[in-house]
Amino acid sequence: MPKLFPAIVMGLVLAASHGALGEDKVTCTSNAMIVFDASGSMSASDFPSGESNRIDRVRQAFKNVLPRVASARDLGLVVYGPGSHRDDCENVDLRFRPLPNAATKIQTAIDRLTPYGRTPLTKSVALAADALGAADKAATIILLTDGEETCGGDPCQLATQLRATWPDTVVHVIGYKLQSLDGRPLVSGAKCLADATGGHNLTAETVEDLVRALEKTLGCDALSLNGSRINR
Repeated sequence: MPKLFPAIVMGLVLAASHGALGEDKVTCTSNAMIVFDASGSMSASDFPSGESNRIDRVRQAFKNVLPRVASARDLGLVVYGPGSHRDDCENVDLRFRPLPNAATKIQTAIDRLTPYGRTPLTKSVALAADALGAADKAATIILLTDGEETCGGDPCQLATQLRATWPDTVVHVIGYKLQSLDGRPLVSGAKCLADATGGHNLTAETVEDLVRALEKTLGCDALSLNGSRINR
């Protein structure tokens, strides 16, 4: 169980005042953890022309962005969804902490995933924060999710604790295929993770959207090769 959870359960009183939030406290070379959604819904093929499923689209976007980001910053990986536990909510896996030149290692790991299970995104982000050990240094977490928390976690409570305990950690949230039936973007319940830590809350519907979102959150604008921008 991640170290953050006992504090949440005990209901510790959290400090409410901190320094300014935002990307100015995290450089484009700070250590970063990717929290990757491999839950069952990532196998959906909900595209107009019936081509590849969600996770294949995400793999394609990562393949585009990772090589030019991994040379500039150390990257680590947490995966949720598939796993050996009978309780799907326990299938949260720290694949590795931030490593230099980790593009191939990350791509190989996500290429081997078979989507399965539920969405314990709160537990996954807490595990990523623990892996960073980011109490006294700038660090970044990028959460990719195509759905809401389904395992009883409270992302907003975690967000408050992250801000109080590790004020130099920024969480960016990329919501993938989060649209209502009328086509309007939905606001993910994980949005408060970004709001509380000064991160970006982005939505993506296409591979191109995903590439731009990954460039903005993983590579920061300075590392983007094509100058893409997404409004926060």
